[in-house]
Amino acid sequence: MADKEPADKQDQEQAHNADATRMISEDDQGQTRPINADNATQSSPGNQAGVFHLRPGDVLKERFRLEQKLGEGGMGAVYLAIDQRKVEARHDKPQVAIKLISGGFARDSRAFIALQRETDKSQTLAHPNIITVYDFDRDGDVFFMTMEALSGSTLDKVIGNSGYTFPERLRFVERLAEGIAYAHQRHIVHSDIKPANIFVTDDGELKVLDFGIARALADVDGKSVDRLGEVAGLTPAYASCDMLERREPHAADDVYAIGLIAYELLSGEHPFARKKATEARAAGMRPKKIKGLANYQWRAIAKALEFERAKRWQDAGQFLRHYRGAGRRVRQLSVALLLAVVAFGAYLLLYQPEAGPDIPFAELEPAKQQNVRQALNEARQAKSFGDVNGALFYLDKAYAFHPRNREVMAELETVIEPMLNEMEGVQSGQQAAEYLNQVEQLLRYESLAQNPDLVKMQRQLQALTH
Repeated sequence: MADKEPADKQDQEQAHNADATRMISEDDQGQTRPINADNATQSSPGNQAGVFHLRPGDVLKERFRLEQKLGEGGMGAVYLAIDQRKVEARHDKPQVAIKLISGGFARDSRAFIALQRETDKSQTLAHPNIITVYDFDRDGDVFFMTMEALSGSTLDKVIGNSGYTFPERLRFVERLAEGIAYAHQRHIVHSDIKPANIFVTDDGELKVLDFGIARALADVDGKSVDRLGEVAGLTPAYASCDMLERREPHAADDVYAIGLIAYELLSGEHPFARKKATEARAAGMRPKKIKGLANYQWRAIAKALEFERAKRWQDAGQFLRHYRGAGRRVRQLSVALLLAVVAFGAYLLLYQPEAGPDIPFAELEPAKQQNVRQALNEARQAKSFGDVNGALFYLDKAYAFHPRNREVMAELETVIEPMLNEMEGVQSGQQAAEYLNQVEQLLRYESLAQNPDLVKMQRQLQALTH
């Protein structure tokens, strides 16, 4: 069983299982070979490495040319690939990462369903701190998922890297919590958060990888195919007592892993010497306070590390608010000041005229212009695939580079207009509640936060649900 493996073996497996989606700078100019019976060799029943012995140059769906094997994950291998449609479109970044379902799982119908659900759930997670998943597809007997390719390293390399400052590490903890909090808002639990499943890009962005064993808390059919232990595993050094005891996953279990990783990032050490939570609890171990932390930050991390689920923060959003000290700061504000802030915000929302960008696009630095163009291209590509969440993510990114950019705002309108049209005329209270949730999620995007059509729809739906 996994919980009997020694710590050194856990470390080796953690490195082996990292879904590190790294980019490479040079394309393979060799011959391409489609995946078919002539050149693909079926794995033996005992070989779990993959459905086929794939090689650089093999092509999936006459579109994705495999370039390099990046690693093995819980569900299968990950390859760097070239999207030949992007090449034809002269896209400056045609690389994608492809996750292939492994041989053992490919013969298990439950695993196929789990991978399909993984993709469906991941596609709802359009957040800058979660890897973007594009699609799920098959080529004959090969099942695969496509996602963005990243350049950088996994967090386990960052923890031991003295080149990162303490403030940078504090920020990594915050970004990790932001990404997981976003998933928890959508009732998705990751279930296997560990440094090898977190990626830091070359430009310092943090991305959570591999929702391969994530599961929906509220399944539409009331059933869960990808239950823990059926088609996926966990990492003992980062699993809560409840997970090790095979209880149903809960958002608070992700919080425990966040606490462990925060402790490692800020101290350089695992708080329980890499012991399993059940062993650390039995030994009465308690984490030592980390030097240099504000008291409110330490309290947030210490509560995340409680062994009993009921004593921890119940989701990453709670952890994040206390880690930021929001409760401490809010208590210091007077009621009068709060009312003034609310009144001023309402004035800006209702009476400020729509404005264009403060700086014309032509006057932006060339690097920022390129960033805006790139994000717009990515958004249009995602939109062409029907990936609305991906389109919104990249449009919001373009907006951040150049607020109120007219081209970005026009693209945003084309994305949200069909949604608003669908919501018009809704009468059912239950349907209105579902639409209201969608609108409130859209308003979380910086680029849509003051969109008058969304604000108007929010009020209409609120009236129907109260």
